[in-house]
Parts: sequence; C-alpha cells; structure tokens
Amino acid sequence: MNRQSRFRSPLFSLFRFPIIVGMFGVLITGCEAPGLPIPVNTPLPTYTAAFTSTPAPMPLPTAAFTPTPTPTPVLPNTAVFDLGEGVSLLVSPEQPIVGREVAFTLTGLSSWETVEVTFSDPYGEIVGWIEDAEYTYVPGPYTVYADRTGTASWSRYGIQDVEGTWRVNLDFDSRKKSVPYKLEELKLRGLEWFYLGPRMSGLIGPDAGVFFSDDVPAALATDIQARLALASVEMEQAIGIPLGPVPDVYLVGGQATLDLLSRATLVNIGWEGGYYRSQGFKPGIYINSDRLRADLESILVHEYLHHVNQELVGRKQIHALPRWLDEGISEFYMYELGLKQPRPDAFKMPMISSADNAKSAALSGSLFPLSSLESGVEWNNRTDPEKVDLQYDQAYMVIRFMIETFGISSPFDVLQEIANGADLPVALKMATNSTYEDFESRFVVWLSSWDDSERSKSDEYFQIIDRLLARSQAINDQRNEFLNSGSAGRFEAYTEWVQDAESIVGEITTISPPDTLQNIHADAVGYFGLMVLWLELGRSNSVDAANGLIPELSTRDNLLYKSLATSKFVQNLPNSSLAYVASP
Repeated sequence: MNRQSRFRSPLFSLFRFPIIVGMFGVLITGCEAPGLPIPVNTPLPTYTAAFTSTPAPMPLPTAAFTPTPTPTPVLPNTAVFDLGEGVSLLVSPEQPIVGREVAFTLTGLSSWETVEVTFSDPYGEIVGWIEDAEYTYVPGPYTVYADRTGTASWSRYGIQDVEGTWRVNLDFDSRKKSVPYKLEELKLRGLEWFYLGPRMSGLIGPDAGVFFSDDVPAALATDIQARLALASVEMEQAIGIPLGPVPDVYLVGGQATLDLLSRATLVNIGWEGGYYRSQGFKPGIYINSDRLRADLESILVHEYLHHVNQELVGRKQIHALPRWLDEGISEFYMYELGLKQPRPDAFKMPMISSADNAKSAALSGSLFPLSSLESGVEWNNRTDPEKVDLQYDQAYMVIRFMIETFGISSPFDVLQEIANGADLPVALKMATNSTYEDFESRFVVWLSSWDDSERSKSDEYFQIIDRLLARSQAINDQRNEFLNSGSAGRFEAYTEWVQDAESIVGEITTISPPDTLQNIHADAVGYFGLMVLWLELGRSNSVDAANGLIPELSTRDNLLYKSLATSKFVQNLPNSSLAYVASP
C-alpha cells in the first residue's frame, strides 16, 4: 500500500498525495494525512446465494404473504417528496449544506425491497458512492435494501459535493424516480477577509482562527474549527497537562491555490499538499482541503501534534527534537483520535497497514537505524516512496512500542527531558530507564513479534463464519438440486437440511465475537436462524410462507457478505476477497 502524506522541515511540514485505483476501476484521490494509505476498491460480496422458490405440489388456495409497510414518522427539518403509490422520500436537512452529509429515507416500500440509488451532480454527471471507510465506488447505482417496515435509509457523504441542484435517482419495484435537492453554502456573518495570495475569509475562534479561500465551503471551515478544538481537549486529557492556544488554520480548495498561499508565506513546496509553520510570518497549519473528511482531519490532527510537540520542547531546544519522535507522536495520535470519530474504519485501515509495513521491514531486516531518523534534513532527503513510507511507519510503531512498554506518558516524558536540556540518549534513559542501544534493540524484537490482538481475534472469527456460510451454501445447493431433479422423499430431504441448519445455529450461538464485530455476529445469527425457519416451512409444505421469506433471506445474505468483505478489507486480512491496485 502506498503512503500518501508526508511532512518536511522542523519549521514546516509537507505532505503529498497519489491517486489510487481499485481492481474494479474505482478512483480516489488519496489522503495527504501522514501515513494514511487509502487502498480503494468496491467491496462486493464474493458470493450471493440464490434462494429458489419452493414449487407447490398442487394449486392450493393459500393466502399470499403480503407485508404491510409501517409509516415512518417525519422528523423536523426534513423535506418530504411524495413519489406516489404510498411511497415517500425524506431528505434531511430540509436545506442541505455544501460540505456536509445529506440523509435520505424512502418509506412505503414492500418489506426487504431492493432499491438502486444513483446520484448526479449539477452538471448532470453520475457520481460515485463513498463508503464509511472512505473508499469510492465507480460512478453508477448503489444497492440499498428496505427493512421489515418497508423503510430504506442511506446518506450522501458529500464533503466534496459542489453547490447547486443535485438529483437522487431511484429504481425500485419496476419504478424509476428522480428527485432534485439543492446544496447551498452555509451563510456566515461577520467574517474578516484579507489577501494572502488568494483571498482568505476569517472565522475567528476564542483562541485562534480558521481562514479559508473562496473555493472552500464555509461549513467545512466551521467543522474544522470544531475538530481542532476537540483535538486540543483530547490531547490535554491524554497528556494530563493544559496546552496553550491552538494554531490558526488556513484552508484552500486546490493545489494551485495552495501554491499561491505558499509563495505568500515564503514556503517552497513542490508536489506537497500542505505545510505547518511554527514561527515566522503567519504561523499555523496550511492545508489543501479538497479531500474526504478522514483525510482532512488526519492532516489537521497530525499537524496539530507537531505544534504540541514543539511547544512542549520549546524553541530553544527544538533543534534537539528527533524527527522520529516528532513524527511518531503525530502519527500515533492521528490514528488514536481518529478511531474516536464517527467513521473509525477510515482511520483503522491505514493504521493497520502502517503497522504491517513496519513489521515486514523488521522481519526482513530493512528497518532504518533510529539514528538515521533523527535529522530532519536526512528525513526530508529521502525520496524513494517505499523508504518515505517506511520512515513514517517505523516512527509510528516506535511510539506504539513506547506507550505499550513504558506507559502512555513515556513519549512526552522524553519531550520534557529534552525541554530541560537533555540530549536524546539521556532523555530516553530518564524516561524509559533504557540506553538508546537497548531501547532500539528491544523495539526491533517487539516489532518482529508484534501482533494486533483485535485483528487476530477477528480473523479467527471470520474463519468460523466463512466455514458456517459454506455449510449453509451447501444446504442451499443440495436443496436446489433436489427440487430440480423431481425426486421423491421430500420430507426426509428437508429434515436433513433442517438438522444441518440447526447445527449451524447451535454452533454460532456458542461463539463470542470481538466487540467490534458484535453487529456482524447479530446479523449472522439472524440470517442462519431465518434459514432454519425457511427450511422448516418447506418441510411442512407451507409453500407460500416459505417463498414469502425469500426476499428477507436474500437481503440478509447480501448484507452479511458485504459486511464481512468490508471488515476483512479494512483490517488488511490476507483472506479478504477485496484488493486494490495503485496507479503507476
């Protein structure tokens, strides 16, 4: 996996971004947050079961299974569109804002109805779908499903959606509907403005401001201001000491605009997507904000941690701050704070990839000597993408080693010793009671045998679920073959399938899944239990009732396979059915 963001210089840090394309032709512009590799793919299930209707032995006057949709209450600040025949589309907020999500709810559908959803922009172009882990589908339809009440819900993750009239196109029950909704800019008053290359508007906060160019949504600036304030509070709690004011943030909406801004602030950047200035003319965090939310927040938090580190060390001792310590702390808390955000998978995926890359280097003997990761000049002079990736990954894992071995305060204890005038070997000795040589040796041993316990537990769980799904598929295959053959012995065959399905339910109910997989486990239990009921109805010759369960069974099957595939991919498991290919 490619790393996408990098920083340079003790006074300002720089980052870059490539484009990554998935095996299904998916396109995403990568994050420029340090160490945030974003492999991109379309997470489709590797198998979708085909549940064949049970043929009736003779025409019987059996009542058809007819679900009754339950009306969905309309929340405040919600627009309602009547699509006819009892179906309505709810859009929230009533006035959607550029740079923020839009929630959609379709009501009045049949239970477990399949809905194809497509979005088109103000120029009439079909756009891709963005998942919670922040990878993007190719432009086109995306499938959602109604629940038992006939309600289907989804959100448009529209941080990069432009102002204007958008359309959500719906295809369900042989009907096609297209509903417009208009994105408008958030209206802010009392903004200051000035020219710093581009024209910048100022959103002044209690301690610092967020300044943004005309090509940045106003809502994004307010959200970033709130995120920075939260990061400051979270770091005060983590460190246990009060921190000073947060730095100013400067947001622009494209690389060309960032180039103008960098020239105005006397910073020479090339392909980098942003930088941090700790002193001089207009110090602060400068970011090209044209990216997805996790990418943007990762840059923000990483750069803020550079600010925190340098404030703790002090200007007089900033020359003694080793780059691996500065970057490692920034990487570690970029991930840790990100995991607390509404889309934790968008941070977990690159975090695991970073750890895996560093461990592979430890096992192959290709780690950098820590002494070669101290100098900012030496750090910045590395241009080979794999080496650039590794130095950030290794720095991240050094900090993880320190925290897991010596306690959560140990990296900051080293900073404090440096602030008091100690050089790095002395600071490490004071904070960890280890010599520099012993510290590095222990780190390499630790990293070589490192294992993500949560991922290992997930992998064990997935292997069990995969095996049970294979068994359920075998039952379904046997049933389909039996029905197509016209063989006798229906009751006996169904009895065997019911017993097999019940044994699957019996096994899965004894499993204790990891906490992060509780929802998937509940879905699996529900799916297997429904399959038992379906087979029991077939055994009792309750044809209509059995066939009435097929839409729900198919929906649960599709959603379960998709959830499993996505979770495996996020955790970078080798048995994931998903893959990606980086662009050249």
